[in-house]
Amino acid sequence: MKLSVFVTLVLSSFATALPSLKRRGGSFVLQNGIDAINLNNQFQSLTASSPCTSGNACVNGEFAQCVNGQYVLTSCGSGLTCAALPLVNSAGTSITCTTQADLNSRIAATGATANGTSTTGSPSNATTTSSSALAATSATGSGSNSNSNAQTSLTLLSSLVAPNFAQNGQNTNTSEAGQVPSLTSTNNFINYCATLSNLPITNGQQIQGGSCNPAPMGAIPSTSNMPSAKFVSPNNLAVLPAKTTFQVTLAIRGIETGFFVNPDTNYFSAPQQIDPASGQIQGHAHIVIEALQSLTQTTPTDPSKFAFFVGLNSKADASGQLHASITNGLPEGTYKMSTIVTAMNHQPVLVAVAQHGSLDDQIYFTVVAPGQNGTTTTTTSIGDSPLPSTTSSFSSVPTDSGTRPSQVRSQP
Repeated sequence: MKLSVFVTLVLSSFATALPSLKRRGGSFVLQNGIDAINLNNQFQSLTASSPCTSGNACVNGEFAQCVNGQYVLTSCGSGLTCAALPLVNSAGTSITCTTQADLNSRIAATGATANGTSTTGSPSNATTTSSSALAATSATGSGSNSNSNAQTSLTLLSSLVAPNFAQNGQNTNTSEAGQVPSLTSTNNFINYCATLSNLPITNGQQIQGGSCNPAPMGAIPSTSNMPSAKFVSPNNLAVLPAKTTFQVTLAIRGIETGFFVNPDTNYFSAPQQIDPASGQIQGHAHIVIEALQSLTQTTPTDPSKFAFFVGLNSKADASGQLHASITNGLPEGTYKMSTIVTAMNHQPVLVAVAQHGSLDDQIYFTVVAPGQNGTTTTTTSIGDSPLPSTTSSFSSVPTDSGTRPSQVRSQP
């Protein structure tokens, strides 16, 4: 993948020059360089207290967003400075964090010099004609890509570059003791996996040895549309008879259920998607049952070993519930049952804020020999008792067949 420009948010100031550019038959490269030079000269006179109308600028080498008539500054990070750059494949300029050497080479490539002329306006208005600085999604910010081909182009849209990705979070008022610096990027990490030559690309597959996934995280719902799940049955701390079929009922809300893709070819291969009508994540749920040594076990379990796993791929019923049948039940022992709520491509759901309630549920239950009252001390330790090992007994349950070669297996 190749970037034509390292850009962050688009300046719309060149719109006033657009008619003259069109008259020149698309010969906009030189004019882009002249506009960038003049904007950078104007930025030198700006301070954090300078008034603004809307859009973005550079103030003292920092990226500046106009918010409510005042600039909000974001540091570019070590070795970087904020500057206006000439677009390469279309008329206009853009503002980004870059190196001085990159700025110099890009302007030099246009043939523009400091003696060129400009049609740009004053600093307070030159950075954009949009009332929303972060909503610069017009053609002026799309470089060589139009809406019709943006999803097939190998060039990153300049209007989608996130400026905060260029700073590591260590020089803000919200920094906490022990906080580590974030990785930084001026191109949305689009080639991040190229830095991990020891890992293959995930490519829609479940690679047990590890991989690097290049797909974006995708759409994130509002806080009023965060999913939540709760087991209805069995009850927490229930006592169930061994080797006897039982039903699992899961209540779920805040997610559009019934959406799942092929887990063998499209695992993690697309961004999280939101239903346009409800605003909720399109996805599905799973249940997994793990054997424990006892109800008081404090040792973490081994996620690679489980007694039962199934994907609840159907839509929730009219009561907002999903169902599964554990045919022939489980052997005697103590168990933990958990939900795994995921988006359509099987990735864990993403929500808008860090502080939120649990999106999943867990319960604990005991399985005893028929006729016992639940006071038994019999436990099932990992690896002791054979568990159901075929998927045929679960044929009535829609399964997430790609998550594991078989949904139920004996413990080693």
